[in-house]
Amino acid sequence: MLTDTLKNTLKDTLTDTLNRIRRNHALEHAVVTLLIEREVATPPLGGYSTRGGFFIVAAIPTAELASVVTDALAKLNAGETELAVSPHCGTNLATGALITSLITRIVIGKRQMPLWKRLPLFAASAIAGGILGRKIGNHIQRRYTTLARMDALQVVSITPVLPGDPPRLHRIATRIPASDRLP
Repeated sequence: MLTDTLKNTLKDTLTDTLNRIRRNHALEHAVVTLLIEREVATPPLGGYSTRGGFFIVAAIPTAELASVVTDALAKLNAGETELAVSPHCGTNLATGALITSLITRIVIGKRQMPLWKRLPLFAASAIAGGILGRKIGNHIQRRYTTLARMDALQVVSITPVLPGDPPRLHRIATRIPASDRLP
């Protein structure tokens, strides 16, 4: 049986890890949003967050990306929390797919019907899943998968991972001083 101290330590470690990922996810979204707004990167464009930072997939010079990352962090610190939520996030795609599957299952159920009768139901389910997926996905991002409060988050380095001219993949390493972590 785990002692209370060990339980609390595990809970604190998990909470710290999740909050780091959520903060990096928020900053990643802000960076991608600014890249799109400023039209400085060419597709494909995307990101992936980890505990220690995030990756940006885009053909962009490192110095230009560094400028965008700095601006994105400043905007989040200034309270522009809407930058933390992206309509292009995988959370929205996964939510839309789940909703589409559920609606399709509910509407069609186990009934046997010809394909021509099922196609309109599949189409309606996909449309509903797409609309609801974005709305619910954005809510999930705000509440669970991103944390717009940067506090003392610092960008440690921006390193090209895939070479090219310009590089196609960068790793942005971040850190939060121990004394400034969320409880």
